[in-house]
Amino acid sequence: MIKRWLPASLTAQVLLLMLGSLILAQVISIQIYQTERSETLGLVNSRFAMLRLISVVRLLSDTPPELHREILRASRSESLMLRLQPDPVLPEERNAQYERRLRSELGFPPQRQIYISVETPDGLPAMAQPLRQHFDRMHGRPPTRDIRLYGAIQLDNGQWLSFSSLADKEPPAWSSRAILSLLLLAAVLAGVTAWLLRRVTRPLQRLTQQAEQFGRGQTTEPIDECGPSEVRDTLAAFNRMQARLDRFVQDRTRMLAAISHDLRTPLTSLRLRSEFLAEGEDKQRLQETMATMENMLRATLAFARDDQVAEPSRSIDLDSLLQSMSDDYQDQGNDVSYHSTGQCVYTCRPDLLRRALQNLIDNALKYAGSAEISLVREATQLLIRVRDHGPGIPEADLEQVFQPFVRLDDARNTESASVGLGLSIARTQIHRHGGELTLSNQPEGGLLASIRLPDDQ
Repeated sequence: MIKRWLPASLTAQVLLLMLGSLILAQVISIQIYQTERSETLGLVNSRFAMLRLISVVRLLSDTPPELHREILRASRSESLMLRLQPDPVLPEERNAQYERRLRSELGFPPQRQIYISVETPDGLPAMAQPLRQHFDRMHGRPPTRDIRLYGAIQLDNGQWLSFSSLADKEPPAWSSRAILSLLLLAAVLAGVTAWLLRRVTRPLQRLTQQAEQFGRGQTTEPIDECGPSEVRDTLAAFNRMQARLDRFVQDRTRMLAAISHDLRTPLTSLRLRSEFLAEGEDKQRLQETMATMENMLRATLAFARDDQVAEPSRSIDLDSLLQSMSDDYQDQGNDVSYHSTGQCVYTCRPDLLRRALQNLIDNALKYAGSAEISLVREATQLLIRVRDHGPGIPEADLEQVFQPFVRLDDARNTESASVGLGLSIARTQIHRHGGELTLSNQPEGGLLASIRLPDDQ
């Protein structure tokens, strides 16, 4: 399920991983910072409220009662609410630590009553509701801060000083500044990561392109060995492999050409000697055998020359190529048809591809007397079909006929110029284009040759 949503490229996956890790780490750090800040601000606000409360109590003790109202009015603020009451608002839960600290600071004897409660941000106890309501009435709006300290202190004149300390409203964890900072950090990290990944993936992309071209038999230059050490090692190994394969193909081709060429001299000598033999069945059989050998040598030399020819790749209209081949065969009186599908631009080596198609068409005409050609463009490949309505090939021999010099019994006659290289040459040329050639018998009769070529368009 997760793989479905992951991007396909290595760059995108690593970039997504880096950004996801960054965002997660940033969220965790902001939450930790906010929690620590909240606790610190709570302690600071509580300490500040205690100091102001001590100052107000001392001032009330040193001034006449008629000034107390003015003192309270001057001492009130948005963070500290004060009022005189004959009876205290007692908290449900008392904080002995704060009571002892306040009593010590004020120097109150034990008989002087002090009630203090510390409120957490989770909720406000019922005893503190009158204080919150008074705050609302005083400011004409709902409070925006939570009560942290509240309680009552008994004064010298018997009255009670009720108080509530209001903590400053904390800024949200995800403020605009925090979001902007996160976005800027993510952008910088994404840019640096993308640059590093491009440095890694660019040589790999060149490797992919080079391997594809090499698989099609195109001449390619060695890849520049750059990037990280692992990538350089991979590119170096590919260059060595490409050089070894090139040498192998060249050595094989030169060997075939040399053997075929060297055999032509003694074969010519035998043909000349056969002319001096008396006419008869033996002379005729000998000449037929030498003709077959000459055909095999000629086909072998042509096969070797095809490997040596470095035809450059170019873009052509494959539809036009197939149509022209069909027209040429029809002009020669052959029953060949082509089902056109419209323009189809394809990059290939036209002469080699034409030769492979000719071998397939000639094979269909030879054993069936007709050939039907079609071209279909699929999602990622081109499909060329050459079909006939002949006897077909036994299932056990469908793969064997691609071997060089392999002919079926029906083809083994001296009247035919076939030496068993046509299908082998056709498959070789298709492989050099990065494609695949297969044969299959049709249920209604006949043989179907299917060519699948990679489509880069």
